Amino acid sequence: MAEVAVIGAGHAGVEAAFALAKKGVHVTLYSNEAVLPYFRPRLIAVAFGQSAPEAIAMKPLAAYEQAGITLMRAAAAQLDGAKRSVNGNVYDGIILAQGSQPFVPAFSGSGAGGIKTLWTMADALALRERVKVGETLAIIGGGVLGLEAALRAKMAGMHVTVIEGSPVLLGGVLGKCGEAVLKSTLEMKGISVITGCLVASIEPDQVLLADGRVINAGLVLCATGARPEVTLAETAGLRIAGGVQTKDDLSAMPGVYVAGDQARPGQTRPVCAVMRAMKMGALAAENLWKSFMGVQGVAWKELALPLFMKVEDVEFHTQGDVVSEDVTEERLDDGNDAHVWKSVLRREGQVVGLRWVGTRSGFAEWSKQLPLA
Repeated sequence: MAEVAVIGAGHAGVEAAFALAKKGVHVTLYSNEAVLPYFRPRLIAVAFGQSAPEAIAMKPLAAYEQAGITLMRAAAAQLDGAKRSVNGNVYDGIILAQGSQPFVPAFSGSGAGGIKTLWTMADALALRERVKVGETLAIIGGGVLGLEAALRAKMAGMHVTVIEGSPVLLGGVLGKCGEAVLKSTLEMKGISVITGCLVASIEPDQVLLADGRVINAGLVLCATGARPEVTLAETAGLRIAGGVQTKDDLSAMPGVYVAGDQARPGQTRPVCAVMRAMKMGALAAENLWKSFMGVQGVAWKELALPLFMKVEDVEFHTQGDVVSEDVTEERLDDGNDAHVWKSVLRREGQVVGLRWVGTRSGFAEWSKQLPLA
């Protein structure tokens, strides 16, 4: 029986582990957290008290045992790619799927050391202890994590301000009109949204902005994005450039494959997305299995991934090319609901992108027209 180590128990790692186990491979799955592997996006609900920690586990412990997967709830501290060894144990193959780490800018101020992140179960539980009705919360970052955290914090009774340094939320994927609809919906919920202004410093119970405004904040959450985790891969001699460089089949060296946020096959850039991580984990497992039999692996093909968020009645959905300037936007809804925006983006008559705010009605049907959908 082949022995494979999967390093990282996120979406890519768990998918790869079970895919290999189904083929009769014995898998040792290394996790750097003491809890069962969980759905990472659901940490936000745990942090603000809308979900129990155990409720977001991907699978019960029995599922790993029944599949013959050895779940090591201890970090892989040593990796030798050439020898295919992890913590001194030699394997027939390795899949590296350690994901990303939150990016926290070097903020100034005497309160900067107290900034919270929300990326692990430990982060979520630490935040959960601080959540209380009436507490003031400043969220630095207007991406999906920041906006969902704002909504869930508001549900928990907190006073919330979102601070985004760029002029637009979500990297501009909603366009001016779609963003205006979403922003007005957030403000209707009682969430203050500030865009186009940088943080000058973080002091105890306050965030000072570059334009002189002072935001009361007993708690500060940083949601300014993530970077691929490459420390272990770098010490193992793998090529690093914006992530772990791989061939198109996700191999980094013979018998070593990379999947998920870490992987950078060809010229693709790392993307933090659950669907992408799971499909990449499955492909890495398949290609590693093929390598055991001397069969050439299949090349990774990028997906037309949706970007979406839904918290109670606040939602948006985008897919395809929603950031290029050489597209035309056509509104599809009748404009009678101030909290709804539905538009299609076209290039030379071809549907290339979708922007939906406040509803998902009709989105799936339109997405079928997108390239790579």
